[in-house]
Amino acid sequence: MGDLSQIESTQYVSIADETSGYTADVQLGEDSVKRLVVDARLVPRPIAGLFIAQFEDSGGSIALNTNGSTTPITFEIPTTNFDRAINKISIYGRDGGIKFGQFLAINQILQNGLLIEIKSDDNVFTSLPIVQTDDFRNLFCISPRDFTIDVFSNEDVFNATFVSPEPIIIRANTQFTTPDYVRITVRDNLNNVNYLEANVIGGSI
Repeated sequence: MGDLSQIESTQYVSIADETSGYTADVQLGEDSVKRLVVDARLVPRPIAGLFIAQFEDSGGSIALNTNGSTTPITFEIPTTNFDRAINKISIYGRDGGIKFGQFLAINQILQNGLLIEIKSDDNVFTSLPIVQTDDFRNLFCISPRDFTIDVFSNEDVFNATFVSPEPIIIRANTQFTTPDYVRITVRDNLNNVNYLEANVIGGSI
């Protein structure tokens, strides 16, 4: 790069805000030629906007192990008056004798299954139904590593996490006529499951 003496600022030169991780400064080299030096680095972001929200039904219950066979029961994360970006959705629980080829420890495949819906930026995505344990690993999780089962003597513990390749934008509840949402609908009788909950992790934007 040529000599920058004609365009050099007398102050610190920045091509982007420092919080973005890119800064630039004019430096004098050993050959007495002034050069624009760009510094790119990872800048830690504050976690003030970090949030973890549990799915709740209309009555405030977080227990997905409920009976939705007659009337499906929907669970959503609470709405807010600010935009959010969701990175992970996790479903986790406990049951005695979790197996593949059936839904957790229920000795059969569900008739309707759990349905996961996301309305992001006014666009709706609906997942394939989760009707058996295998579906948590093969349909819900992007990577098999995001699905675990820990076997214990009295009951087994499982965790399935959807890690989004891009942030899922959930706009403020005043943005659209029907606010954005992340929803899980229970459409079978899951009363025999010992414990089942779900949450999301993300940040405000």
